[in-house]
Amino acid sequence: MASQADLFAPAMKPPKAPEGRAEPRLWIRRLAIFKDRETIIRDVSLKPGLNIIWTPDMSSTSRRALAHGSGKTTFCRLLRACLGEPSYATDAQRLRLMTRLPNGLFAAEILIDGVCWVAARPLGLPGGEFVVQADTIEDAIARGRSDGDQGTIDTVIIDTFFPTLTGATPPEIGREQVWDVLRSWLTRDQECRLADILAWRSSQTQTRSRAQVLGETAKLTMVRLALRALDAEERAAAARERELVATVEDERRRHAYQQQRYADGLKAVRLALGASDEVGFEDTIDQKGLVSLAEAALAEAMRTAVPKPPDVGAIFARQKALNAERETLTTKQQQLDNDARFKRGEAERYRSEANLGEIDITQGRIRVCPVCRVSIDEIKANGCGISLEPCDLATLKSAIADKQRKAADLDAEAGGAEQESKLVGAQIQQLEPKRLALESEVKTADDATRATHAVTKEIQDRIYRARRTLDDVRSLRESAKNEKPAPSGTAALDAVRVQLDAGRTRARVAIRTLEERYQGVMAAWLPEGITSAIKLDGHGLKVDAEFAGRGEVSTAALDSLKIVAFDLAALHMAIEEQADLPAFLIHDSPREADLDGQLYAGLFNLVHQWEEAGTPCFQYIVTTTTAPPSELQDERYVRLQMSSTPAEMRLFAMDI
Repeated sequence: MASQADLFAPAMKPPKAPEGRAEPRLWIRRLAIFKDRETIIRDVSLKPGLNIIWTPDMSSTSRRALAHGSGKTTFCRLLRACLGEPSYATDAQRLRLMTRLPNGLFAAEILIDGVCWVAARPLGLPGGEFVVQADTIEDAIARGRSDGDQGTIDTVIIDTFFPTLTGATPPEIGREQVWDVLRSWLTRDQECRLADILAWRSSQTQTRSRAQVLGETAKLTMVRLALRALDAEERAAAARERELVATVEDERRRHAYQQQRYADGLKAVRLALGASDEVGFEDTIDQKGLVSLAEAALAEAMRTAVPKPPDVGAIFARQKALNAERETLTTKQQQLDNDARFKRGEAERYRSEANLGEIDITQGRIRVCPVCRVSIDEIKANGCGISLEPCDLATLKSAIADKQRKAADLDAEAGGAEQESKLVGAQIQQLEPKRLALESEVKTADDATRATHAVTKEIQDRIYRARRTLDDVRSLRESAKNEKPAPSGTAALDAVRVQLDAGRTRARVAIRTLEERYQGVMAAWLPEGITSAIKLDGHGLKVDAEFAGRGEVSTAALDSLKIVAFDLAALHMAIEEQADLPAFLIHDSPREADLDGQLYAGLFNLVHQWEEAGTPCFQYIVTTTTAPPSELQDERYVRLQMSSTPAEMRLFAMDI
């Protein structure tokens, strides 16, 4: 809130440029929009001082045309684009322009310290923008883009106006982004509605400006640097403060984490020991402490007897012996069965051979010769035609009898082997109950062994947990003894903040200069009975203003007045070269709907007074739907008048 002394602030004097300055150090002389390289759609000449872009509303004209949609904001964005802003329209608007004007372009004549630079940019496909020194836009377009041409004018403006800011900007703003950020301040988005001194770019405008994502601290730093209200000592202190704050914050997070670990650990050991929250670490008269409880739990766990597993070795030895005996008997049985089969086969062979020479005893005669199979009677009658020797029937009979005897003997031996195999099989069957009993015994022993191991592991785990709980209790007790309070700050941080306060005190000299301009603007622009002030402290830069007995002025209207006055105060300082800023400013429709018309007219009159006081070494471009004062409605001040209808009266002279 302003002090009583604010009521006696010095009257505003028009800004006075340094001796010898004949024009603004930076100003835009002309903006032209082309359908193609030969066809101009719109050609707008601008001048130093006040430049009004006017789209009359219905109260200013008899024509029933809306005051919006004519292209005021787009006009401002084209100027901003020529001054280096990445995007001249939203994606949707740019697509429509590319469709309607595929070969279109726009360009501006920008004078910097008397040298004309032409910035040309395509309306169609991107990639053809260039900046070149030339006398006119037409000369630059005729020359065309060449290799080595700059894409934007940023470097020229940075080298001209901001050499002292190099190395002084916040870490998130590089040297090449200095103009991008400050340009956003001097050419605020209309969508921000003049809501705050640091509200420069709205995300919905899709400008792709660095200022669109910067935090308040970084933007305030840039404002203070531009106003020469931030010296090297305070910057160093601010950087050191950031480091110390980060260190303290890390320490606080670490302390909070340790506290949480301590609380979780204490809860865990109490749960493990079955202790209530009232039990402390040490013993008391009434109860044992956590340390004693943990020691007792460990001693009890270590006294638990570990069960002895069964002697499975003896069981396995008996099982092995039984299996060996059974295997021996099985092998013997297989040998007997094989021997019996062999002898049965031999006996069958002998019988077959004997049958070939069989003598039919029942008939009392030999039927056939056992050698040639010819009837004996025929042989006797006719003689044998095969053998040269006579048949020895006695020998043949003897051989047949011998084979029959051998077959009988082999059958007897095979029967004996079969009988013995059955006896061995009976012995194997007798071993089966023993085998099953041993297998059951092995399974029982195995189950008992596993159970013993489980019990042993449980005992070991209990001992481990008890020992771990004791270690945790002792560790927690030591932590409680050595606990330090949460860090609330450090002596170094306090010292740095003292330096910051000293820096802000030094900065108040520059801020006071700005405040005087701000108070002068408010006093010259607005009626009597307003108090105003600018305050710089650890919370930022604040602009205040209050009407006495003007309850009809809304907060939004008053806030917009404060922002406009703040910008004009900075412009005043830039004109007198008391700030590291070009004396250039664009305000896009700065009137809030409920702002009194006479108050709004005061804005135009104030800037007009600055222009009339001498050679205007600034450029102020303002768009409006409200009619400016009648004496400022001629073409000297109204540089472009548009309307939403017909289409030819719009910025692009067509329906986009």
